[in-house]
Amino acid sequence: MSIFAKKVDATQGPPNNLGLPPSASSPGKYGIADAIQLMRTLPVDHNAELIVRVVRATLASLNVHLAVIIDDASGKQKTIQDQMAAIHVQIADLEKQLEVRRKEIAALEADLKETSSVKERLQMAEKAAGGTSPLAGRTDAASGGGGFSPPGRIPKPPLSRDGPKS
Repeated sequence: MSIFAKKVDATQGPPNNLGLPPSASSPGKYGIADAIQLMRTLPVDHNAELIVRVVRATLASLNVHLAVIIDDASGKQKTIQDQMAAIHVQIADLEKQLEVRRKEIAALEADLKETSSVKERLQMAEKAAGGTSPLAGRTDAASGGGGFSPPGRIPKPPLSRDGPKS
């Protein structure tokens, strides 16, 4: 034995060259995750039947029962399917929210289009009247803030119920 070689403990048994975790020797500890990891390292594309027979025989020699791994795989499949179903429900909810938002946008776009159309018509009517509107020349978008009057125009005093005051 060389100086740098690892000592093999008699209680450990021989090292396994299949990539099995140390827990594989105790029954019930080897699960589908371990089997998946093992299968990823093996060339199953070349002769899958031979590989499966060798793995089955090796696992059996280590007291690992295929039925336990298969049951674990069934449980994992069920968990994955449940997670997928939950995500599908979440996606459906999000799609409903998106549809509501799209309808809101469509309603706002229609309102904007109608508002813009009426505004343009009113502006055309104002120009046709020669700009005699009391709001003509206002600079703010709401045409009501600041009390701005164009130069040379004196704002008229508000009318009372009795008519203009003399």
